[in-house]
Amino acid sequence: MIAVLLINEVHANEVIDLDFYGTQVNWSRLQVVASVTEKIPKLIVDPDHPEYKKPGTTENPTHLTLKKKMRENLRIRLNQRIESLFYDSSVKVFELAEKDKKVRDRINQYFFEEFEAISINQEKNMFISKASLSFIGKRGFIAYLPTQFEKEEIPILSESALPTAFSGIIVDARHLDIKKAIYPKIQSDRGVDIYSPLLVRESYAIETGYVHYRKNPMDNENQAIVGKNPYMVVALGLSGKNETDLILPSNEVAKIIAHPETRKALKQCRVLILVSK
Repeated sequence: MIAVLLINEVHANEVIDLDFYGTQVNWSRLQVVASVTEKIPKLIVDPDHPEYKKPGTTENPTHLTLKKKMRENLRIRLNQRIESLFYDSSVKVFELAEKDKKVRDRINQYFFEEFEAISINQEKNMFISKASLSFIGKRGFIAYLPTQFEKEEIPILSESALPTAFSGIIVDARHLDIKKAIYPKIQSDRGVDIYSPLLVRESYAIETGYVHYRKNPMDNENQAIVGKNPYMVVALGLSGKNETDLILPSNEVAKIIAHPETRKALKQCRVLILVSK
């Protein structure tokens, strides 16, 4: 079943992308929200009425068919939006599915299992429906993606006499035109990866999210992601074909990964990326 979430009020610190249909990707909460609006046909049952069976009218008092159509449209919009996302810096989700039948089968399984709209409410002569799916959780989307996790260890570039333990990291990319992805990488300016799916624990990536995007480094909600003592670093630039990956100065990277507790935090996906929009 598609993981269904309550749609809450959006906060100013949250990072939201909208497509042509207004379907939202909330990169802060790691969820996708779609809405569908349908005009309710005017009910006319009298065959002698001048508008009987005219466009925009119905002789059937039930709205089950219309609601079924709305649920299907919600499914389509969520599917289209998810598949248009960057999986990583090399491919979008639909491109990955085209290359790998296993990925396509898993995505189809995810979208065609039981689906329920969050709500279908009536406002005057309109039905308004909303539904969302989550990236995270055992029924979340990334749990269905065949991704390799924790195959390598985070490298230690240099030993420090007095390394500092940090509860997570905040990478400031607000000055860059970064493309958001499900699995962005973070690397040093010498090409050493310090954050990628291969370096993190699967349980944390699936349950809490691999990475979150936000706008404000001072927001209190950030603590839930990166803890009380995160290390904040300004990104040097972007890398990868789709410009989703971040490059950090080597001297900053050395500070980040010098302490085992900070490396542990990285393995637990305690990473937040700041973006301007």
